[in-house]
Amino acid sequence: MVRVLAYQPKGRVGEGAAGVTAWSPPLLDTRWYPARHPAALYCERWEAESVFAEIKTHQRGARVVLSSKTPDGSRQQVWAHLPVHHALRELMLRAAATGSLDPDRVSLTETLRSARRSMTDTPGSFPPELLVRTWAILGQDLLERLWLVRRLRSQPRVVKRKMSHYQLKHAEHHPCPQPTRTGTQAILITRPQPTGP
Repeated sequence: MVRVLAYQPKGRVGEGAAGVTAWSPPLLDTRWYPARHPAALYCERWEAESVFAEIKTHQRGARVVLSSKTPDGSRQQVWAHLPVHHALRELMLRAAATGSLDPDRVSLTETLRSARRSMTDTPGSFPPELLVRTWAILGQDLLERLWLVRRLRSQPRVVKRKMSHYQLKHAEHHPCPQPTRTGTQAILITRPQPTGP
């Protein structure tokens, strides 16, 4: 079973172009996942690249290599970084929810700095009641250091040097038209969605 969404971005760069996205379980349930939500989510797919940079550059540290000398040790270190990143992201999500904000407004580097500061305040001792209090303090700290609201922006799919299947960047690509709506606002479902099984 595959669910196919057909949609058209309006008021965005490339207006009039249709998008088709296929989703597999568990995104088949239209009550929990209306067509507009996964289509809008697809517009933010590039953020996966930001997550890789967060783990490799900010969390691990610039120019820091894994210290293990064996493949198994390296895998263990990578797996150790992943739950830490998940915990940082969970903190960002909860802080944003407290202020009814988009989680994109919360900075990962500020979250990382705040978490590191909280660890050095009470080294070697972390009882549950301190964890709850620290969680609340960190959330408040992050809400005081928010990113500004990001402007809508777009770039043509071209590269400076020919190293991929995209076109080379030329002078006509510089005045790229900018979007007037967010991904969520721009989604127009072009086919009625089936109801029921």
